Amino acid sequence: MAPNSLFPCAVVIDYVNSFARHKMTIPLKEHSPVSGGHIAGTNLAWDASQVDTDDMMQGLADLLKPFFFTDTTFTNYTIMEYSDAESPGVPVVSQPFVTAVGTGGATIPASQATFNFKTTGFHAFKIVMLDARVSATFAPLTALVSPANDDEIALRDYLIDDVNAFSGRDNERPQTLVRVTYTLNEKLRKSYRLD
Repeated sequence: MAPNSLFPCAVVIDYVNSFARHKMTIPLKEHSPVSGGHIAGTNLAWDASQVDTDDMMQGLADLLKPFFFTDTTFTNYTIMEYSDAESPGVPVVSQPFVTAVGTGGATIPASQATFNFKTTGFHAFKIVMLDARVSATFAPLTALVSPANDDEIALRDYLIDDVNAFSGRDNERPQTLVRVTYTLNEKLRKSYRLD
């Protein structure tokens, strides 16, 4: 496997708010085609079972919602398959999110929250959220404490759970949340004309 590859599969999540449309790409393990009762097919989970792709994506959207203001809507996701590490992705299925409107408080335009993980292969795995909730001081979170960080804990636990199929670009399972960082995204600030 080539390093930094989306092979064999990835999901592209589309979301929109009052400022812009965004995409979030997350590598996944192998995808199997749509079949009876599985409207988006299934993915091979880390525990070697088959996880329903739509259930996994709807569950992820539910856990992302608290990080976004109510003007954010997760519209749909597209499963992309790759024939090898160097090939472009081919869309194989797309489905809408059922109830995916942000539930969090006000956010700062052009803000960025990044969940930084290490995989079982000791490489980086990241979830990047644009126009998302940030800490009041922009200081990184290195330790999650309940109840203050229950949303972060729930998202972390879901992403590293071996009954799901989220994967690093090294084709290894996300294992350890290293930190959550916050910043202003300068590219977004310019596109929003906030400077």
